Amino acid sequence: MEKNENNVMELNRETAMRLWVKHFGKETKATDFSGRVIAKGAYGDRNSEFGWNVDHILPQSKGGTTADHNLVCCHILTNDEKADRFPAFVANGKRFEIIKVQSHYEIRAVEGKTSEGPKSEEAVNYYDAQSGIRFFKKLKGIQNKPRFVGSVLVRLKNVANTAVVDFIEKLFDEESISFSMDESYRESETRVIARNFDMPTKDDISNLLEKCVLLNTYLYEYFEPMGYIDGYEILYRVDSYREKSEMYSQSGEIGFPDLHEDFEDALYINKVVVNNTSAQDEIECDDRYFWWKYDKIRTKISNDLRKEVGGK
Repeated sequence: MEKNENNVMELNRETAMRLWVKHFGKETKATDFSGRVIAKGAYGDRNSEFGWNVDHILPQSKGGTTADHNLVCCHILTNDEKADRFPAFVANGKRFEIIKVQSHYEIRAVEGKTSEGPKSEEAVNYYDAQSGIRFFKKLKGIQNKPRFVGSVLVRLKNVANTAVVDFIEKLFDEESISFSMDESYRESETRVIARNFDMPTKDDISNLLEKCVLLNTYLYEYFEPMGYIDGYEILYRVDSYREKSEMYSQSGEIGFPDLHEDFEDALYINKVVVNNTSAQDEIECDDRYFWWKYDKIRTKISNDLRKEVGGK
């Protein structure tokens, strides 16, 4: 194994192959813990539908070590979805938690709600009175709870190709997210808004933050260097409301603040996002301000994007 600039142990192909044999023996294809199929020969290959790599069960950012008992072979998409989330995360539409078992950590599937929302718990059959009433009673139980809405506000300067906007729309294409575009501000600026009206847990807030980090990575490392945009700014805020009517009436009024006249090429988040995600361990916040800069990118993706730009 080698060490990178931060003196963090890196995994290499030899270690990955050894772990594959340890977990799957002589099999050339296997299924990772989330249910995705991986192929031994597709190690590290993002262009393969069977691409995989090795992930730390307990993230290194949380003190996890590069020891066999803390490593798992998983699909690249599964690894991306898990990232540094702890103690719970969603991968391949399923919810998992990381729990300590004696002296090590394990990944366990969690029964019940996934990121797809209440529909994944039980399909409602309105022709069955009992099914309909059960669903109604569940709704009654959440009416008096605070409702959280996530708003992602994206400013783009001089968009050379509207495929950039289509790319952003696809990134925020979950059912619970509404997408809109405002080109009325000024000719050189395109504004995109994505809202999620169903964010009851910290995981939901973290998942939307992860999408913002991914977007920040692509805009900074690829779209701007390639000349598709001349600048950008991402603003991610979460707001709470006492009831549904208040949520819809007031969240719709959330727009772009006059944070910067120019473009900062950065991601900003508000206090609710900071307090409910791993960002609280990574940035220092000053309560005098509403927005805090969270200039984070995904290093692996960033390196791959730089190679793409270099080979243009």
